[in-house]
Amino acid sequence: MTDLDDFSRNARKNGLLIDTNLLVLLIVGFVNRDRICRFKRTTAYSSADWDLLTGILEQISLRYTLPHVLAEVSTLTDLKGPELEVAREVLLGLIKELRELQITSVEACATPLFMRLGLTDAAIAEAARLHRCSVLTNDSGLYTALANEGSSVAMFDHLREWL
Repeated sequence: MTDLDDFSRNARKNGLLIDTNLLVLLIVGFVNRDRICRFKRTTAYSSADWDLLTGILEQISLRYTLPHVLAEVSTLTDLKGPELEVAREVLLGLIKELRELQITSVEACATPLFMRLGLTDAAIAEAARLHRCSVLTNDSGLYTALANEGSSVAMFDHLREWL
């Protein structure tokens, strides 16, 4: 069995937490797929990446988020004009759809990862540990930390290569 198989099996069983930048990609793609490669926060991604991400999410019924992640996503989806309103509507829909885990800032700061990775990544790691959920990220620092802890984690760039 491959690492991808283990990740997929765990995500189906225990749920999936999607990191900030991938949620930004998801929202921008829902707003306007043509903006993905032109929006300042998603220029590293393509429409094919959005298709891959939405395909993954369709297979996982239990999807998690954190208040820390949502706050960052809200700030980072700073599209202009009418697209901003659509982005906020998409974010609202995701907030209603995702199960929001409560990891307090104090709890996140108490983890060994806080000083190295910051508040949001420390909270993600704590959520993964407590809920045994899988994490999908494109942040190499978070990926490495979670992999070293034995958490179920996949790097989105690796999924591009594997699939």
